[in-house]
Amino acid sequence: MTIFVISDTHLPVRARDYPDAFLKLLSDQDVVLHAGDHVTLDSLRRLESFAQVHAVSGNMDDYGLRKVLPSKEIIELEGHKIGIFHGYGPPWGLPSRVKNEFSQGEEKPEVIIFGHSHSPYNKTHGSTLLFNPGSLSGNLFGGKSYGILHLDGEQVKGEVVKIS
Repeated sequence: MTIFVISDTHLPVRARDYPDAFLKLLSDQDVVLHAGDHVTLDSLRRLESFAQVHAVSGNMDDYGLRKVLPSKEIIELEGHKIGIFHGYGPPWGLPSRVKNEFSQGEEKPEVIIFGHSHSPYNKTHGSTLLFNPGSLSGNLFGGKSYGILHLDGEQVKGEVVKIS
């Protein structure tokens, strides 16, 4: 199973559509995890026409999107618990704030997918992988990226892929 991870697409505000290089990779058998800031319900529906999508809302999403998406979600894929949350506040301290969102209760995911900063982040904190794929629409420095989550038995690894 290929698990693509994206965030901060900001369609159609920062880009008209998902990058062709990304869409060409997807099939209806693939899974995409989207960590928020789609912006419109239409952009989510477009993505769903290419792959299976698990998504949360972000701070820039319109009302229609926030009405249908949770702000936080935990899913299970291939026996691994994965938390998805957009994030909030300034970029410094963001990984800690995101991890704290999942520290309550018994549902502690082994992977937490997040966005908000538009900057890739791929580090393990304790036994939890915190993974931000960056932004498909780019960041302040122009870099566009997405992520791939590799779930190989007991091992979990994140990979950031830069695109032009």
